Amino acid sequence: MRVLPKLANTIIIHFSVWIFYIVYEIGILLLSRPNEVNLLETLFNFALYAALFYVNSLLLLPKLIGTKRYLTYALSLLAVIGLFFLAKYILYINILPSITSHLLHPITTFDDFMSNNLYRGTYFVLLSFGFWFARNAVQLEKQKREQERQLRIAEKSLMEADLAFLKSQINPHFLFNALNFLYAHAYPHSEDTAKGILLLSDIMRYALKDDDNNGKVMLEKEVQHLHNYIAINQLRFNNRLQIQFEIVGGLQFLMILPLVLITFVENCFKHGELADAEHPLRIQLKTENNRLHFSTHNRKRNGPKERTTGIGLVNTKKRLDLVYPDRYALVVTNEPEYYTCQLTIDL
Repeated sequence: MRVLPKLANTIIIHFSVWIFYIVYEIGILLLSRPNEVNLLETLFNFALYAALFYVNSLLLLPKLIGTKRYLTYALSLLAVIGLFFLAKYILYINILPSITSHLLHPITTFDDFMSNNLYRGTYFVLLSFGFWFARNAVQLEKQKREQERQLRIAEKSLMEADLAFLKSQINPHFLFNALNFLYAHAYPHSEDTAKGILLLSDIMRYALKDDDNNGKVMLEKEVQHLHNYIAINQLRFNNRLQIQFEIVGGLQFLMILPLVLITFVENCFKHGELADAEHPLRIQLKTENNRLHFSTHNRKRNGPKERTTGIGLVNTKKRLDLVYPDRYALVVTNEPEYYTCQLTIDL
């Protein structure tokens, strides 16, 4: 149903361009030779020019050049130009003299007729070439954009399927019931152990929760997830980790793709030296005008690295490309002793 309105719009646009061209040529003629305007002759001529233009651009070029039949195209174009000359000759010898008395371009000699119409015919053939190339370029660009859109959809669907598969491997009710049981039994004996179980429960609940709001969560929840991750690691290392977490600006009413920021923090724990008070892990989160600035800076660890099960920087970049195309910037600075990530997102 949408094809007909689109075709009608295309016809109207082309018709308007030809009308403009005719008016322009008549206007120029009025300025130079005001007494030598013949509207009927001009309309007949442009009808033949339009026929030559569209036969080449919509028929010969797509069917023959598009299929690389160059010799057939050359012969066909010569035949079409020959028909154009024949139609022009019949027009000026038989048709126009019988319906109008004054011709702007009467046939005086055969050489003049051929040279004049060869010039005009070549002009509109070249114009049809330009139209065909421009039309092809627009169609190729549309196809490219559609392929990219389909690819993004496919990648997003694949990632969602992978995440759903991982979540399906864990029974959330069993997991949280078990953690609650362990928390209740551990609390009387060790408050730190109970706190760790509670933090782990919150971390797992956030990671396994069903996404809503187009796959995004409130920024406050993502930041709380970072706090929980840092807190449970502080328990593991008896609060010896040197971490500075600074928040600038408000977090309210802002939404973000979940489990993105945690990837960069996990990377710091995996590769960073976090027990050096002189070189602490610095995390900064800043919001202004719906824009998020998030950065991590840590000193590299020389010894063994901690293994994590994070989704990784590569997958995180893919997720950012899908959800925030042209709306984020990620700069990673990998120095001999330090590692810095700077992420900016237009939320």
